[in-house]
Amino acid sequence: MSKQTELELLADLEKISHQDRYHCKTTYDVFCHAEDEYASNIAIAEHVTATRDEAAKKLTFSELVKKINQTANLFTSLGVQRTDVVSILLPNLTETHLSLWASQAVAIANPINYLLQVDHIVEILNEVKAKVLVTVSLSDATDLGKKVHEIIDRVPSIQHLLLLDSSHTENINKQLSITDFNSAISTQFSERLTQSSRPAQDDIAMYFHTGGTTGRPKIAKLSHGNISFVVQVYAGFNAYHGQSAVLNALPLFHVFGVIAASLSMFIVGRTVVIMTPEGFRNPNTVKNWWYFVNKYQVCWFPTVPTIMSVLLQQPDEEIDLSCFEHAGSGSAPLPLELKTSFAQKFNCSVTNGYGMTESSCLIARVIPGFDVDGVSVGNGIPYTRVIAAKLIDNKISRVCRANETGIILVKGPNVFQGYLNESDNATAWVDGEWFNTGDLGVINELGHIQLTGRAKDLIIRGGHNIDPQVIEDALLAHSNVVQAVAIGQPDVHSGEIPVAYVVLKDKQQTTTTELIEHCQAHISERAAIPKRIEILDSIPVTAVGKIFKPALRNKATEFSVTSLFKSHDISAQVNSEFDPEKGQLVHIRLSNSQDQKRAAALLVAFPVLVNYINS
Repeated sequence: MSKQTELELLADLEKISHQDRYHCKTTYDVFCHAEDEYASNIAIAEHVTATRDEAAKKLTFSELVKKINQTANLFTSLGVQRTDVVSILLPNLTETHLSLWASQAVAIANPINYLLQVDHIVEILNEVKAKVLVTVSLSDATDLGKKVHEIIDRVPSIQHLLLLDSSHTENINKQLSITDFNSAISTQFSERLTQSSRPAQDDIAMYFHTGGTTGRPKIAKLSHGNISFVVQVYAGFNAYHGQSAVLNALPLFHVFGVIAASLSMFIVGRTVVIMTPEGFRNPNTVKNWWYFVNKYQVCWFPTVPTIMSVLLQQPDEEIDLSCFEHAGSGSAPLPLELKTSFAQKFNCSVTNGYGMTESSCLIARVIPGFDVDGVSVGNGIPYTRVIAAKLIDNKISRVCRANETGIILVKGPNVFQGYLNESDNATAWVDGEWFNTGDLGVINELGHIQLTGRAKDLIIRGGHNIDPQVIEDALLAHSNVVQAVAIGQPDVHSGEIPVAYVVLKDKQQTTTTELIEHCQAHISERAAIPKRIEILDSIPVTAVGKIFKPALRNKATEFSVTSLFKSHDISAQVNSEFDPEKGQLVHIRLSNSQDQKRAAALLVAFPVLVNYINS
């Protein structure tokens, strides 16, 4: 009998509705199930330093669920109700998990990137009208502590402050309750919540900031049904990993770290190893990564392309990695050369997935047991529909043929409940039911999705979404700037970095250094400040006079590759072009053909396709 295709397998799976197949309807159900099935398994192993001799702080599933219940009861004791918001401003800690899952059980969780500048954090907190803030401390000796002082003064909705360290509570002028988090939960009941106080499938579980840097944040509403559905699908994809522990150094304010790398592991009784509060930003995490892979006998871990590149460059050690078989990449495009090099060096398979906050983390995944070409992200997950389409006035004019480029649209139980601010929903939906991902791609006869670019002009810097209009508006506020265009320049470390091209009234009056200083003064989010600004005589336009960004992306790509080569004494002619079916291409003609091996090593994590031309 011939092997089923992916599409046939998915069709068979969908003969049973997702409501009948997946029995956990809320994130609280996930933990009740985990406790019933895996009470004595270790749920969390927390490493604060990731030194090799560090003993982890561990919680079994029974202990974790009891603490989640206690934390939920604490929130309730503070007057928190189902539609109230608990904002979480924490690094990766056990308490972060307690806050995330307990707040969803009785209210709405709102994890926030604590590394954002305080103005941006304040904007998010005011947008969601946070009632409770959970954070580390009020110590002026830390950047986060200083931010919290300012937050208290500028966010009137906050009534309760929960601190992991409550030893710096003097000089607080505002009338609000301040509670020591761990002391307070220890006094609460640990029994499961009553049925009447538990969340329902349609209740909103999380408010996720989508990462944009506009003046008013864009907040995605994810329901319990959205998240629990994705968790069970993802756990099914990973069932062949068995009970292997997983190292998680992804941030717990991002859907990849929260949903794919945590909750999808908890539901099947697997140990989530917290790799330091700072995650991959802690140098010990990367330096000792393979030691911990061996220590916990990890067979699979989730990662991002920039970290794969860093792990490739770690010195070789005599560590038995025979347990390690699979790496799952997400959050950013995966360069083919990086995928191939990583798979070869560590003798593992590397799969590339696709998702976003608005899809509760997941849209597509390579189905276990099947192969895909290049860096395809595989098929749309079960019970979802993914199409490439041509749009006119935000309506589908036609669905694309196989291998024809179009805008990727998706609908299904994974798709979120819209944005918190209704004005953000106007262009998010196509024909009333399809979510517009803003990504360009092709879908072949097997349903394999290949992303080729973005229709929305977001710049994705290390997984952080940057709206180019923020940069452009800031530059246009300068009295000598006539035109300004911001784009993402390919970068080996961050995937993309923001750069800008400007036309000036008078070239003699303003320098690029002055323009960058202007941006620093007028852009509140540090990640959005352009790394480079180039002054042009004119901005390239199409035949009908619209700005032609692909020409600028080609220019930025050529600059990035040439600069990288120059810093390593490699001479080459570099030309870039955008191919609608393949994405960004770079053609390289080396002056010395013997430099190709060095050039390839430098570009292994470069997020474009590379073509070497023989002289």
